[in-house]
Amino acid sequence: MSLSTYFKRPTIRITSIAILASFSVILQILPPIYLTPWFMRIDFVAIPWILCWIFFGLKAAIFCLLISIPLIGFLGPFAGGIVGIIMKSIASIWMFLIPAIFSYKIDGIEKFLRNKKIYLISSIIAIILRDIITVIFNLYFAIPVFFGMTTEQVIEFFTNPKFQSFIGHLFGLIGFGAYFIEITFWNTIQGIIDLYVSYFIGIIILRRLVY
Repeated sequence: MSLSTYFKRPTIRITSIAILASFSVILQILPPIYLTPWFMRIDFVAIPWILCWIFFGLKAAIFCLLISIPLIGFLGPFAGGIVGIIMKSIASIWMFLIPAIFSYKIDGIEKFLRNKKIYLISSIIAIILRDIITVIFNLYFAIPVFFGMTTEQVIEFFTNPKFQSFIGHLFGLIGFGAYFIEITFWNTIQGIIDLYVSYFIGIIILRRLVY
């Protein structure tokens, strides 16, 4: 039985999207896996959105994100408010948007998920885009707004060892280099978690329910 056949009933789709959105909010309320010294959460919040794409497609995943993201911005430890809503959205959407583009090119999500090489390539592209966008937005929007800093102060902030994680201390960088390595390293880690935890969960569920 194909994935589209199994999940084609509207009631199943609507109910599942609502459940996955709720899971995302619950994961936000739980303590993060790790909190950087500059308050980026490493968590599982985006995984239900990616699973929603795997089971129901791109429109459903975007809808799931839009339902849950307002609550995610204001609930749980270190939620981040409006800044958190914007940053979590623009960082995470690539985790299912880029795979969705690849799956469209190779004729469907099922075929895409079975092709580990293509999934890896799409994951690398998604994470690179995430890193580029978060480097720009954290420097010119998120951190300046959240902490009331200028862009110059943001760079000074990341030069201070008190605000560096172990990765910053390891490389001993200062200035923009310290900022860049912190932002890209932790967003890469978050991207890997998002893409591969959801991938393995999705594959397990599909094998049990569909294949």
